[in-house]
Amino acid sequence: MVLKAQYGYKKYYTQAQVDSVIKRKRIGNHSSTDVIDNCYAYAMYCSPAEFKNIYDSAVESCDYIAMRSDVSDTLFNGVSDFSFATLLAESSNSALNSSGSFGGGDGGTDGGGGGGD
Repeated sequence: MVLKAQYGYKKYYTQAQVDSVIKRKRIGNHSSTDVIDNCYAYAMYCSPAEFKNIYDSAVESCDYIAMRSDVSDTLFNGVSDFSFATLLAESSNSALNSSGSFGGGDGGTDGGGGGGD
């Protein structure tokens, strides 16, 4: 996973770190990172406080809890306390079937625990 490779294993990543990976992987708008376009990435990888800071100054707002609920329903059968370790494991599993996941899988796991980190 690019976030882990570039910044090490962390419970949460900053907006700048997530934006860097989005730009590097050319996800979404190639010329800039729009906070509205990237709200799911921020909800998955940023802390609740970082997410709030991002959207306090944005024209539109996004709901951290609702977005994480969407992700948990889609990827984890409704388990809402997923963490970076959970996302990394899911990314690794997805990498076996596809190379297009956010951040790209590295085929391994981090050895960190499951959800709730």
